[in-house]
Amino acid sequence: MEYLNKIIELINPVTTRPYKGGIELRGLNLDTTKDEIQSVIQANGWPVEIFDVDVRLKSVSIREK
Repeated sequence: MEYLNKIIELINPVTTRPYKGGIELRGLNLDTTKDEIQSVIQANGWPVEIFDVDVRLKSVSIREK
């Protein structure tokens, strides 16, 4: 959960909620946010994955592996 909280602080979504064993981050600019999250995960070697992106809700869902 520590890694997810760090990503939430970095991205600063409008809302968050539990979703399918992870966290859904809503109210995002999907053009840049998904790449931003992925680069942070890879740069730090965190065991986190992006498992869902919903364009209608402007949301990205992440969870620990």
